[in-house]
Amino acid sequence: MMILKILFRNAFHNKLRSGLTILGIAVAILAFGLLRTVISSWYAGVEAASTSRLVTRNAISIIFTLPLSYNEKIRQIEGVKMVSYGNWFGGVYIDEKNFFPNFCVEPRTYLEIYPEFVLSPAEKKAFLADRKGFVAGRSEE
Repeated sequence: MMILKILFRNAFHNKLRSGLTILGIAVAILAFGLLRTVISSWYAGVEAASTSRLVTRNAISIIFTLPLSYNEKIRQIEGVKMVSYGNWFGGVYIDEKNFFPNFCVEPRTYLEIYPEFVLSPAEKKAFLADRKGFVAGRSEE
């Protein structure tokens, strides 16, 4: 018991040193937590993705498309079973602050490639029948 009392008194003998030590430990713990969060979020998309699906895009940015002629070139590669495409365009609801991502897609093949997009048969039929149709939803986590 005597040793703990001596340690506690000595720890706060030099208040600046003790404060900086506590601050340094707190910063280290916070940095570790933030880095683990960033790394986990980095790999979250990879872990959720299908191992049998490969997505290719323009090297510059997602907003620049690949030529549609690449569909046939990719389809001819050995082992490729299906090819579809999606084209990103910015979506805004009323005001630019209400931005959300939008993709125009070839619906039949896109829904086959992404089976995690769950639609009822009636919803799927309506989506495929309407050229201006869209699908919106939320992720189930």
